[in-house]
Amino acid sequence: MESTTFSLQNIDLFKQKALTWATQFATLCCLDSNHYAHKQYASYEFLLAVDVLDEVQSSPPSNSFEMLEKWRSGKQSWQFGFLSYDLKNEIEKLSSSNADFIQLPLLYFFEPRYVISIKEDKVTFNRNYPESVALFEQINKIEIAVMPLHTKVELKSRFTKKDYIDTLNSIKDHIRNGDVYEMNLCRELYAEDAELSMLDIYFMLNEKAKAPFTTFFKYKDISLACASPERYLKKLGNKIISQPIKGTIKRSKVYEEDEFLKSELYFSEKERAENVMIVDLVRNDLTKFAEAGSIKVEELFGVHSFKTVHHLISTVTAQLKEEKDTINCIKASFPMGSMTGAPKIKAMELIEQYEKSKRGLFSGAIGYFSPENNFDFNVVIRSLLYNETQRYLSIQSGGAITIDSDPESEWEELNLKSQVLQSILNH
Repeated sequence: MESTTFSLQNIDLFKQKALTWATQFATLCCLDSNHYAHKQYASYEFLLAVDVLDEVQSSPPSNSFEMLEKWRSGKQSWQFGFLSYDLKNEIEKLSSSNADFIQLPLLYFFEPRYVISIKEDKVTFNRNYPESVALFEQINKIEIAVMPLHTKVELKSRFTKKDYIDTLNSIKDHIRNGDVYEMNLCRELYAEDAELSMLDIYFMLNEKAKAPFTTFFKYKDISLACASPERYLKKLGNKIISQPIKGTIKRSKVYEEDEFLKSELYFSEKERAENVMIVDLVRNDLTKFAEAGSIKVEELFGVHSFKTVHHLISTVTAQLKEEKDTINCIKASFPMGSMTGAPKIKAMELIEQYEKSKRGLFSGAIGYFSPENNFDFNVVIRSLLYNETQRYLSIQSGGAITIDSDPESEWEELNLKSQVLQSILNH
C-alpha cells in the first residue's frame, strides 16, 4: 500500500488529536518517544496503530510463540501487540496460580488498518493520497478540550508495609542460602468499582512523565496507560539492543541538589551491583541467539534523567545469528532480566511464591514488528491497567532485592515509582 507524508506545525498537539480520533476503535496501540534526548536507537517519534485487519491471541495452555510465528509467516506489514509476563510458563517449567484481576490474553498482536508515524516534523499515513488527505484533515479538526481531571480513587495494597518488609527479609534469607543473588519483588495497588477515563489519565501521565517508551494500548474493554523509561529489546537489521534499568533516585528542582543526586546514584555500590548483575543476565540471554564474540556493553551505569527520577541504564548489543529467527530471540530472552532476577528461573519461582497477584501485562512488553522485520519492545512498568467491565484498576511497582537491600528504602522506592500514577488518580 502507498503512503502519504505531511509536515506538522505542532507535533505534540497532533499526537493528542490523532490518539483522540483513534479511541473510536476497539483496538489501538500508541507508542510515543516524547522527543527523548538519547536518540541513538530511536526509530520513530510516534507510532499509532488503529483498527484490526488480522489478529492473533493466546491463552493458557497454548504454544504462544509458535502461534505468533505462524501468524506472522509471509506477512510484510506492521504488527503491534503485547507479551504478558506469564508467557514464562511456556518458556521454562514454571506455573502461575496467583489471581488474575485484569484478564488479558497471554499474547496479542494485530495487523492494523491504519498506521500513523511521525519522524522529526513529518507525519506519514499508510494510505493512498486521497484517503490520507481526508484522514489528516479529519484529525486536525478535532478539538482538544483542556478539562481538569477530577478523580478520587481509593487505592488498596496487596502488601501492608509489614507484609512487604517480612517478605523482603525472607527473600534475603534465600540470597544468604545461595538460591538467588537478586530478585525483583512487585507490589500491586488496586481499586475496585473504579470509574475512569483512561484517555484523560494517559494524557495527564504523559505530561507528567515524558518517558521515552510511553504507551497507550486499548484491547476491547481493557486499557493500559504506561510511562515506561525502559527498552526491553530492539532488532535493527541484524543488531539486537537491550537497555536494562537498575538504579533509581528522585529528582530535585534545585540544580545543585539534582546534580548531587545524579552523582549519588552513579557512585552507589548497591545500585551498581544490581545493575551489573542484570547486565550479566542480559548478556547470558543474548548468547542464546547472538554471533559468537558479538556481545558488547556499549554503556555501563549510564545516568539517564527523566522528569521525576534519574535511572541507571546500561546498553547491551549483539549481532543476531542468521539462522536464529525473530521470534526465537524474543522467546530466548523473555521475560526481561530487570524484572526477574538472577539466576532467572529460580528468581521467577520465588516471585510466584511471594507475590500476591498475577503480573499479567505488567513487566511484560508492548511494541511492534515493522514491514522490514525489525522490532522494538518496551518494558511495561510505571503503568495503570484498567478493566472497564470489571471496573478494576491495577498499578504494580517493583524493585530489585539484594543482600544489601534496606527494607525501609525499598518500600520508599516502590512509593517513588508509583507516586506520579497515584497523584493523577487523586487529582
